[in-house]
Amino acid sequence: MKTSIKDIAKSLGISTATVSKALNNKSGVSHEMRIKVLEKAKELGYVVNNLARGMKISKTFTVGVLISDIKNPYFSEVISSMERVLYAKKYNLIICNVGENPSKEREYLELLVSKKVDGIIAAPSAEGQNLSIYRKLIRHGMKITLFDRLVDAIQTDSVVVDNSSATYEAVKYLNKYGHSKIGAIYGIKGSYTGHERLKGFLEAVKDFNVKYHENWVKSGEFKEEKSYKRAIEILNSKDRPTAIIAMNNFMTLGVMRAVKDLNIKVPDEVSIIGFDDAEWMKVCSPAVTTVVQPTDVIGMTAATLLLDAIESDIPSSPHHVVLKTSLLERESVAPPSKN
Repeated sequence: MKTSIKDIAKSLGISTATVSKALNNKSGVSHEMRIKVLEKAKELGYVVNNLARGMKISKTFTVGVLISDIKNPYFSEVISSMERVLYAKKYNLIICNVGENPSKEREYLELLVSKKVDGIIAAPSAEGQNLSIYRKLIRHGMKITLFDRLVDAIQTDSVVVDNSSATYEAVKYLNKYGHSKIGAIYGIKGSYTGHERLKGFLEAVKDFNVKYHENWVKSGEFKEEKSYKRAIEILNSKDRPTAIIAMNNFMTLGVMRAVKDLNIKVPDEVSIIGFDDAEWMKVCSPAVTTVVQPTDVIGMTAATLLLDAIESDIPSSPHHVVLKTSLLERESVAPPSKN
């Protein structure tokens, strides 16, 4: 027979209301009493019935998370920090891998609604074809927090990094080393991150009088293989750049594969700056200088914003959090060769 709150209350000679407050970490119970209740609950084998708890207060204690690529270590790290925050509040996660596919994104949004999730944390697909669905969900009271990507048409909480500043600073860093011929492999123009990172690069090229050549700036679509092919094209040109910036971790890997297959020495013949800090960047030779996003802070901030929205009874204006990146110096950048 299952132990109930009444059993715990009777055993301690206190009210069921006091037991409920202690178990749910509510105010109105002393620290000493809370400890007694928790110890007695453990002793009697009490197990929280999350389904009954959710039905009672019209909550499922479930959050949906939409991401573009579950294989990307960036998203894995962000989700890990989200999970720590949500788990501490007894919330479960449903992770949906959209893959930049608007149809798949729409299906997952419908699924999450059918599962009666309490809120959604989303990095919307690049094409932005489901804006009307997001707006409709928000109008009907769904709590949504955006991360990684901003969408102006969706007025809700969000947390992103200053992508434009990140690539601007990367160009500035290369220029400090004497590079004036700089190429780039960028993501998808239609995505927030792709657009903003390319924007920062182009602004810096103009500000630092860096030579711009359209054949040195190509889209790798956030994919390793595409970036590998684009890097081969750039590096095989007669007048090639002395440095390349790759604007996410998969694209950085594609560029590093290209220089290896072409037997081009890094940083002696070409300097490389990557984006994100995948484990392989630390151990490859040379180790890759890269732009680092604060994945822990991104995930914790997104989860906290959503929880605040779910648990608050008072509507508030959207919170927009913009975090700074940092440039991690390693071995893949040097002054350009004079040959």
